[in-house]
Amino acid sequence: PATSSPPGVCTLSSMASAWSNSTPSSSRGDMSYRFHDAEVDGRALRAVTLRREQPSPYLVVMAQTNRSRSTLMQRVLVYAGLPQLLLLGGLAWWLRRAIGRDTEPLLRLQRTVDRRSEADLTPIDTQASTRDVEQLGQAINSLLARLSGSLAAQREFAGNVAHELRTPLAGIRALADYGLAQKDPQVWRTQLERIAGSQARASRLVDQLLALALAAEARSALSLAPVALDEQVQAAVMRFLPRADAAGVDLGALGVDASVTVQADATLVEGILNNLLDNALRYGRPAPGRGAASITVALQALGDDVVLSVIDNGPGLADDMRERLTHRWAQGEAGESLGEGSGLGLSIVKQYAQLLGARLELGRGPEGAGLAVAVVFGATPPASRTRGTPAE
Repeated sequence: PATSSPPGVCTLSSMASAWSNSTPSSSRGDMSYRFHDAEVDGRALRAVTLRREQPSPYLVVMAQTNRSRSTLMQRVLVYAGLPQLLLLGGLAWWLRRAIGRDTEPLLRLQRTVDRRSEADLTPIDTQASTRDVEQLGQAINSLLARLSGSLAAQREFAGNVAHELRTPLAGIRALADYGLAQKDPQVWRTQLERIAGSQARASRLVDQLLALALAAEARSALSLAPVALDEQVQAAVMRFLPRADAAGVDLGALGVDASVTVQADATLVEGILNNLLDNALRYGRPAPGRGAASITVALQALGDDVVLSVIDNGPGLADDMRERLTHRWAQGEAGESLGEGSGLGLSIVKQYAQLLGARLELGRGPEGAGLAVAVVFGATPPASRTRGTPAE
């Protein structure tokens, strides 16, 4: 009976009267329907009632027990959800295996780096299954190669300094000991002058060794930019002019009346000019009675090339000596006879030229006398602008 039904639950016999007192859930033309709870024989139902007005009013009631709905939902969860869980589990296992396989080279790389000592800079063996890991290994090996080169340059520099400074320092000590053992002030003065000369040679040697170290470091950090060679030449001539005047050497420049620009590094170009002019002033003087000494710094455009030359009228070099003097510690006859120099000047110039993409050429001066050292820069269109008179 309808009176025994709980609130909100009706029997089939009361659905018609309940329909007339309720608002349909939805309607379409002459048809309307609503969802509601019902109870039949003590079983809870979920029902939908459909009412049609044509051809005559009637009701259609369809219901399903809540228990069967729950059973259907459980079956849906079992038959649909369980395969999805299994699929997700399999996908997770595959992803874990794939990620582990791809990251294994990273783990090996980590273990290899952890086992390395700070002195071991040999390349690391990288066997990667992905391109990203392979590129990482190549980047690490490239860094190790640069570090190895830098440390080798430092060790070479330290070894060169220790080896080459031992002799001048021992000479300075011997000169000082001899002077201290004498009582004649004139002997003291003579020894002090010799000590000053030895100190100057040792200082120049240190500067050259530092220049070689700079060349080694510049290989990985060099940045080329437009450099006005004419301005560099004039500045170098003005720096060495007092020294040349004191030595009675006629120092001048040619080809600097117009701007000449090349792609280079200003510091390295300055180092080239300093070493070439220093060598020319030391060893480029003619023998006594063969005229006054002269040194010319020249700029010349030959086709697409720009040639920077330092020319002297000294004794020059034999053909078999020219190539040898571009190597470290090699000296010509003039340097050996004077007891000066260390055989590094032209080696520094050659390394600087290589860093700048230029080439070093040694030849005879005008009329076959003296030495002409030329640094040939690649094609760079020179800027045309008028300048003052050449430096003399």
